[in-house]
Amino acid sequence: MIDDEDLEQRVQRLLSQAMHAYRGNGRAGSLLEEASVRLAEPLRLAVAGPPGTGKSTLVNALIGDDVAPAVPAGGAVTFASYQDGPEPRAWWYADGRNVHEVAMVRTTPGLRLSTSSGDDDRADGVRRAVVEWPSRALRRTRIVDTLGRLAEGGGGAAAQRVFREADAVLYLTTHLDESDLNFLWAGRGLRGPSVFPVHTIVVLARSDATSGGRADAMITARQVARRRRRDPRVGALCQDVVATSPLIGQAARTLREEEFRALSNLAAWPRGDLDPYLLSADRFTSADARLGVPAEQRDHLLRRLGLGGVRLAVTLVRTGCSGRGELSERLQEYSGLKELQTSVAEFFTARRATLKARSTLTVLDQLLRTEPPPGRGEHLAEIELLMAEVHPFRELRLLSALRAGRVDLPQETAAEARRLLGGAGTSVGERLGLPPEASPDDIWSEAYAAAERWRRQRPGATAAERRAAEVVLRSCDMILAWMTESAHLQ
Repeated sequence: MIDDEDLEQRVQRLLSQAMHAYRGNGRAGSLLEEASVRLAEPLRLAVAGPPGTGKSTLVNALIGDDVAPAVPAGGAVTFASYQDGPEPRAWWYADGRNVHEVAMVRTTPGLRLSTSSGDDDRADGVRRAVVEWPSRALRRTRIVDTLGRLAEGGGGAAAQRVFREADAVLYLTTHLDESDLNFLWAGRGLRGPSVFPVHTIVVLARSDATSGGRADAMITARQVARRRRRDPRVGALCQDVVATSPLIGQAARTLREEEFRALSNLAAWPRGDLDPYLLSADRFTSADARLGVPAEQRDHLLRRLGLGGVRLAVTLVRTGCSGRGELSERLQEYSGLKELQTSVAEFFTARRATLKARSTLTVLDQLLRTEPPPGRGEHLAEIELLMAEVHPFRELRLLSALRAGRVDLPQETAAEARRLLGGAGTSVGERLGLPPEASPDDIWSEAYAAAERWRRQRPGATAAERRAAEVVLRSCDMILAWMTESAHLQ
């Protein structure tokens, strides 16, 4: 069983061998050096999608602060990367080699970087800003906001550039049409490690506006997301489809006390007096409205939550949310943000080593095929051998299929499958459902029993169910092999 540390070491060895094979090749050496640095970094999670889908808003919701977008005063930026740090700082990449720290100021919205007008052109057309911001959400994940033309849907070079920049991608869209599927296809290679589409989650954004922004908008959006998950074309290109309102999610994560008080004042009005003003934005922000909340503050609430979000927040306060923290939690649940965070944790954060190995092996595979060095066959064979052992790729795909319902197992069997595949945690104990203090004998007995259960084919099982059982059995066998190896080393 390959653990995270072993996987990283083996990939790093392949990188070192490739650097030796490509010595004297400046371009290849630069690509491999960058891949080596990235391998040791936190997971890079890019937020991409067409304009107007709420990419920067979702970045703020995930971080829990109003920091995006981060843009230079004198030009545009292609990628704005946010990482954890002891204090707010920012750097600007003026070209492919030089980087310098720049001042930044907080604005509405986001951050403004004080670069000079001549600093923002790079030979490859890519402009990068890096923002260091104290945040617990950024300790294990570096979030990349994609801006400008790279944010647009569709396939081609722009989409490929986004997927090269990140280890995992949240792709935002409102409808998931053909142009969106083309974008997702651009991230799925035709051969090598990149054929495993384990690094993308589709976010149906602005879901609070579904069905005209009615009270049941998010319920409808979640039903749409479930249908799209089951679509084989969609399932072949991503791990999950989640309905989310970035706007309400951001407002929930950053809800202020004065905003809660304003919403409480609105909720105190009789429903018959307030509801007519909640029918349209113009009515709600009208200077003539006498609602106990100034028009300027109502306009602020509208920009923060949207009209549907204001309606929801008022209803939640009326029905028992008595404090800012409780209202924040309920709004996060409604917005779909918590479901998205759970999906990101299960498919991306917990599989950091697997996804970063995939990114590195993809770079190696493409380089070896496009600029073959002497002994290319030997290097490709080593990659293919390692890929054959990186069973977590198949685990991730099966977890996605089980979640979407594309593979239908009995309820108890599906629950055990998800646990053994690492859906509740990737440690041996978590996979087997054992406490941390379980003895080696207990671990061995449970792993052996699980393997025997999955070795027996259920009568009448479909081909998809049999393939699923083979993947789960492989997970059990790898635990047993790891236990055997550990016993021999003692």
